[in-house]
Amino acid sequence: MKKFISFFVIINLLLINKAVSQYRMPVYNDYLTDNYYVLHPAMAGAHFEGVKVRSSYRTQWLGIKNPPSVQSLNIHARVSQKSGLGALFFHDQNGFQSQIGAQFTYAHHINFFRSNAEVNQLSFGLTVGASNYKHDQTSFDLSSGDPLVLGDFQKSFGGYVDLGITYNLLNLYAHLTIQNLLFKGKDISDEVILAKPRRIFTSLGNFFEVNNKWALEPSLMLDVVEFAERPNIDLNLKTHHSLRDAQIWGGFSYRNGLTQTLAYNQGTQYSQSFNQLSAITGFSSKKWTFSYTYTFALNDIKINNSGFHQFTLGFDLFSDEFTITTVRGIL
Repeated sequence: MKKFISFFVIINLLLINKAVSQYRMPVYNDYLTDNYYVLHPAMAGAHFEGVKVRSSYRTQWLGIKNPPSVQSLNIHARVSQKSGLGALFFHDQNGFQSQIGAQFTYAHHINFFRSNAEVNQLSFGLTVGASNYKHDQTSFDLSSGDPLVLGDFQKSFGGYVDLGITYNLLNLYAHLTIQNLLFKGKDISDEVILAKPRRIFTSLGNFFEVNNKWALEPSLMLDVVEFAERPNIDLNLKTHHSLRDAQIWGGFSYRNGLTQTLAYNQGTQYSQSFNQLSAITGFSSKKWTFSYTYTFALNDIKINNSGFHQFTLGFDLFSDEFTITTVRGIL
């Protein structure tokens, strides 16, 4: 019975996440691996020159059949003094449910810097995206009498528009993004899952240069979902080091989901919040970037202890001309 209760609580946690991320790529910690564009459209081309490409793979619950996994690819570039373009593609698989999606971004950058030795930039971004959501019921038992079980592939299509604003000043950065500002889609699951909640992301961080080869980067990310009672928050700390022609970094991110999930068994109430701790490490050399993130749940109730693994591989093209400091900063 205890295992059943544990499984029930975890499924509810997953439904909460799916309610706010349907038709969207799930939000993990990949934005911390020099990849803020996955959250904030105004970061498309914010790095002044060159092309950034980032590919990410995430898996979890090793040893469990058909575990959740996410693959993504994004590319963004500065195409003129004041314009940036970006694109993101993703595939999200979770047991019998999956979705594929794509989004495209235009960003406008207003530069206040007096020279390329400074950063003082206000940016606006607009993203248009769509995804196809599929639920495979072909192996389900039709004798259950459940009206939602039809025994075939249930499909749904959704489209959305996001708006974002970013300000970069020297080593300080601030982001505000509204997802699902406009939305069109239809759920294929039950009425509990929200059809189109707006989601607001705010990020704030700063690079503190200890010396010309070492910098500390504290940051936070606040995630507010329409109709949800409380926000989610990420508290992050990274340390950056320059070593010859390479840069290495490491850090931690603590995510507090704040929303309580309740389950009952014979009148006894079980409650659990969503808390995670992630360890991040990576390096960049010349044009290449690699990062690994390991995330584990701090909750008492969880499916297994294997944690979550995310790998990010990236490369930069035509980006040798502009480097602010020895330790690569926010751009």
